[in-house]
Amino acid sequence: MSHNIHRAKVWSQIPDDLMISQLMQDNFGNTPSDKIIYEEALTGKIATYGSFHRQIRRTAYQLRDQLAFQPGQTVSISAGSCIDYILVAQAVWWAGGVVNPINNSLHPDEIAHALDLVKPSYLVVDESLYAKIPALMKKQSQALQVLTIGPKPSVHWPAFPINYSPSIDDEPELSNPLRLPGATAKDTCAAILLSSGTTGLPKAVMLSHYNLVATCYQLRDDNPANWRGSQREIFFPPLSHVYALYVCFTMCSWLGAYVCLLPRFELETYCRLLQDRKATVARIVPPIAKMLAEHPVVQKYRYPSLEYFSCSAAPLHKETATKLSKAFPGVALCQTYGCTELSGPCVQSGVRDKNLPLNGAGTLVANSELRFLDTDGNDVGARGPGEITCRGPNVMMGYKDNAEETAKAICKDGWLRTGDLGYIDDYGYLTVYDRIKELIKYKGFQVAPSELENILIRHPLVREAAVIGIWSEHETTEIPRAFVVLEEEGSKESAPEKIVSSILDFVAKQVSNYKRLRGGVVIIDALPKNTTGKVLKKELKSKNASFEPIQVPLARL
Repeated sequence: MSHNIHRAKVWSQIPDDLMISQLMQDNFGNTPSDKIIYEEALTGKIATYGSFHRQIRRTAYQLRDQLAFQPGQTVSISAGSCIDYILVAQAVWWAGGVVNPINNSLHPDEIAHALDLVKPSYLVVDESLYAKIPALMKKQSQALQVLTIGPKPSVHWPAFPINYSPSIDDEPELSNPLRLPGATAKDTCAAILLSSGTTGLPKAVMLSHYNLVATCYQLRDDNPANWRGSQREIFFPPLSHVYALYVCFTMCSWLGAYVCLLPRFELETYCRLLQDRKATVARIVPPIAKMLAEHPVVQKYRYPSLEYFSCSAAPLHKETATKLSKAFPGVALCQTYGCTELSGPCVQSGVRDKNLPLNGAGTLVANSELRFLDTDGNDVGARGPGEITCRGPNVMMGYKDNAEETAKAICKDGWLRTGDLGYIDDYGYLTVYDRIKELIKYKGFQVAPSELENILIRHPLVREAAVIGIWSEHETTEIPRAFVVLEEEGSKESAPEKIVSSILDFVAKQVSNYKRLRGGVVIIDALPKNTTGKVLKKELKSKNASFEPIQVPLARL
C-alpha cells in the first residue's frame, strides 16, 4: 500500500451490477407498508412506504405505455420540493431512464443552458415553471415533451399530468425494472446533475447506477447509526442538489426513513417542524447553523428527539460551531464533506466520533481513499495538507460531452481532484480549510480566506463575512478584501469608519502581516448565496468594482 494514500477503515462488498431501481425496491429494513416516509410540510400530503413504491411501478408503466418512453432517455425535472418530484425520478429509473434535476429558481436562460447541456427528451415541471415554458421551448433545438406535476395547466403547450395518488385500485404496473440491453450498472448513467466542477461554467455530471448504489452501501456500512429506518428529518435544500439525491431520493426510500419536505427555509417554521415531527437529525449549512446558534426564536421550541446536526456545503467556522454546541448541549455536531462529482459525501461524522474537532469533517466512508497533492500535482503524504483527491466507487462517470474537463477532474487510476484543500488530523479526521481557486496569493504568500473569515465573525459587530482576493495595481499583487454583514447593533452605528477601523485592528492583532486586509472592508446588507446557503464568491468578485471599501489610513496596514 502506498504511504501517500489514506484509506477508509470499513470495506464492504458492493454489488457491481445492481441498478438503483432494484435497490430501491428492496425492503432493507422490513419497513411496514403503512409507515409514512414522505410528508410535504406546506400541504400535509403524505406517502407511505408501500403506496409510494407501488406508485413508482404504476408511473413507470404510464411513462412507457402512454408516453412511449424508452430505456436510456433522459427526463429533466424542474419543480419545487414535493413527493411527486421524487416519484417521477424513481419511476424514470424503473423505466430504464436517466434523471436530470434542475433548480426551478434559475433564470430561464440558465435553465435553457442546462437543457442544452443535458439534451433531455422530456421535461417535468410544476406551476413554478409554467410561465417560463414558452421561452424555453423556443430555445430548444430538439423535440422536448413537457409533463406536469399535478393537474394540466390551462396553457397552450402540450402536457401530460403526473400526480402521486395512494389509490389501491388495480392499476397497471411495470412489474420489472427496465434497462438498456447489454448495459451494466457501471456503464449506465442514472442521473445527470449540474455542477461548476472545480472551475468554469456549469458542467453536466454523469452518475452511474453503480455510483448511486455504492453511495448507499458506503454511507450505511460506514455508520449504521447515521443511516437507519427510524431516523426523522426536515429537509429544506432544493431537490435538484446532490444533497437531496442521496438523502431524499435514495437513502430514505431504501431505509424507509421519514423525510418532511420543506420547499424553502424559514427559521421558525423549521424549528417548529423539528419539534412537532420529532426530528432525530437536522441537515444544515453554515449560515443556518449560525441562525440556530444565535436567534432567540430557536428557544421557543424543544427538541427532545434531536440527536445530531449534520453540516455540509462549506467549512463550519469554529466560532459558529462553539455557539451551536452551547445552544444545543445534548445534540452532537457532525459534518459531511463531498461534492456532486462524488455522488454526494466521501467523508462523514456521527455521534460515535467523540474526539471530532469543531471544524473537523469526519472520516472516510466505506471503500474510499484520499490523497493530498501540492499545486504541481505531486503527493504530499497521506495526511496532507494539500488538495483533497478521492478515489472510490462513488466517483462520477465524467462530464457529459466534455472529455477535456473530465480529464482535468479525474486523473490517472480514477482519482478525482476536488479543488479543496485539507489535511488529516492526529485522530484521523479530515479538516477542509479552503478552495484552491479561492486562495489569495500575496507577494508569494498564500492567504486562506476561511482563516480570515473565521476571525471576522468573532468580531462583536460582524454577523457574516466573506473574503476574496482583488488585484492591487499599487502593490502589483493580490490583496485580501472583506465583505461583512453587520449585527443589528453594528448597523445602527453612525460612524461606519469607526466600525471598519475596529474590524481592521481586530484582524491585524491575530494574523501575520501578509494576511492583513489590505483590500479594505466593504459593509453590505447581505452576502450573495446559492440555494444551499453557500456564499457565491464568484458574484462578489464579478461585482467587486461596484463596491467601495470604507477608507482608513494606510498606516494601519
